[in-house]
Amino acid sequence: MTPAKQRPISISSRDRAVLDSQKKRYEESTGQKPDWGEFLATVALLGLAAAGIYHLAKTTNRSPQSVDVQCCQCGGNFLLAVPSGMGRAIQTTCPHCNADLVVDLGNPR
Repeated sequence: MTPAKQRPISISSRDRAVLDSQKKRYEESTGQKPDWGEFLATVALLGLAAAGIYHLAKTTNRSPQSVDVQCCQCGGNFLLAVPSGMGRAIQTTCPHCNADLVVDLGNPR
């Protein structure tokens, strides 16, 4: 199956400069160099968690392929498999209480 082509998003020159600046700060801070799609997906999920739309779950690295996640709604713990190539932040649902969670893979606690 052929992946869908990306369509350009029309933004003003000022907004483009702001986004370029924020992406550069992200890259300098994390040492990661994501493409634009991965960067926007990551900051959108983390931003939605900061805005209270999703809950930011606490994590502990278990291995490169998995993290232990603690739900901030019910306190339940669960193991989350992380396939290689995933972005820094992923959205998941707590298997205990069905809360929508964001897991920040770049910031284990």
